[in-house]
Amino acid sequence: MSHIPFTKRLLLASLPILSASCLWADTTFVNPIYASQDPWIIKGPDEFYYSVTETPGTKSVDIYKSKSLIDRGARRTAYKADPSGPRSSGLWAPELHHVDGGWYIYTCADDGDNVNHRAIVLKSDTNDPFGPYSYAATLETGAWAIDATVFKADNGKLYCVWSGWPEGAAPDSTQRLFISEMSSPTKLTGKIVDISGKMLPWETVGRPGGLNEGPQVLQKGGKIFVIYSASGSWTPDYCFGQLTYSGGDILDAKNWVKSEKPVFARAGNVYGPGHGSFTKSPDGKEDWMVYHSSIDAKGSWNRSISAKKFTWNADGTPNFGTPVQWGESLTVPSGEEPNKPGTNFKEDFSGSDDHWQKFNFVREQAIALRDGALEIDATKDDRFGDKALVRGADYSNFELESDITILKGAVDGDLIFRVKEPAVGIDSFKGYVAAINVNGYVELGRADGKKFTSLSKVDMPVNKDQTYRLKVAADGDHIRVYVDGEKKIDLADSTHSNGQVGVRAVTSNVRFDNFEVRALAAK
Repeated sequence: MSHIPFTKRLLLASLPILSASCLWADTTFVNPIYASQDPWIIKGPDEFYYSVTETPGTKSVDIYKSKSLIDRGARRTAYKADPSGPRSSGLWAPELHHVDGGWYIYTCADDGDNVNHRAIVLKSDTNDPFGPYSYAATLETGAWAIDATVFKADNGKLYCVWSGWPEGAAPDSTQRLFISEMSSPTKLTGKIVDISGKMLPWETVGRPGGLNEGPQVLQKGGKIFVIYSASGSWTPDYCFGQLTYSGGDILDAKNWVKSEKPVFARAGNVYGPGHGSFTKSPDGKEDWMVYHSSIDAKGSWNRSISAKKFTWNADGTPNFGTPVQWGESLTVPSGEEPNKPGTNFKEDFSGSDDHWQKFNFVREQAIALRDGALEIDATKDDRFGDKALVRGADYSNFELESDITILKGAVDGDLIFRVKEPAVGIDSFKGYVAAINVNGYVELGRADGKKFTSLSKVDMPVNKDQTYRLKVAADGDHIRVYVDGEKKIDLADSTHSNGQVGVRAVTSNVRFDNFEVRALAAK
């Protein structure tokens, strides 16, 4: 809806295709796929994807489990930081690895003072990668250390690579990459080697002494590559660099050759792409990279996650191409399972939020279960409308309703339906919107991925802190909107025939409760 100037909206678009079967498969998606930072995704032996993140404000590491590469799926808290002491804060950039038969999370922590950051290891209490995890060790890196990752080389030895300050260096003067052998998943052994080499100009934006961090290891055909992030993560010039192992002793710095130019850098409306991870498509046939980038043209730590397929050059080196623009259609990863026709669904928000796929402002802070309701706080930035969709189900004909209470803000609380191509952004989906607006009306409109078109608007007093029962009935092209049982809008529109259902808030803090959708047979 045109409550906010079009030029301030995040523009996202994509093209859906209706499959010939009754499984309404989206064959394309758009970036960004969710809000977060420092993504790490691993495919488990059970064919599920597991991703880990520090959830800001909680001092905890969360794990997500999903069959889909582009939907994070169900969430569990894997580990909570100590209430005080050397591991009570700063659980940055966690990674999940399966090493020697056990599941380990490599992250870092401090006592609230960044100078004291050290790399730590968490170990699963069970054989389940979904956790829970307990503290196992602090890696003896000798100095400030973050972003630890591990890999096993063809020689059978286990190695750890991390980002750190050289011993004796002034804090925040430079940040380099180090490698050491490991005698176990929790212990370094032998020498520690700086493999960053000479800092090149594109690695010094925001940090004149150079900044290398977020190392990730790619191995193929006997070759080893360390793909890392360079320059300040708060700048739009954050980018990926590459170190290539040239053979010989892995712990000899001269055997690591640095790329002369970034291998993946800002382009168009993608600013500061970096700190990614690498995995396979669901069917194992494609290579994919998942990375974060800033939503701000000048760079910031306000970041969202994108995904794209990458390939390999004839010489065996990875080819990441250029960032796909936000709003550009991408084919879904090979083997992605389609949404299924939705059945009756009722949510009283008394348990977990695993039913919900979230597309929100930044870093999980905008959508949460509170006191038995789903609360969306979209007041932080008027470029964004935060939304949550019922996961994995498409509906065509249905009745959809929810209690809606606008707690604060100047715009509305919405039901959204027949949604395709959802992504982070206010109108970044294709589908319909039924809205209650505190400016005094109820409205039905249509989003095309770039803008909102109002189809009907009816005056109605709307008060903050008052609960309204908003209902939509959709049968073919016949759409009706009700408020507290009274029909307000009745019209026909055939633009969108099916898709996901959910809720959205626009520049408001909105409480949703007693959400229900009833699937109806076509007449």
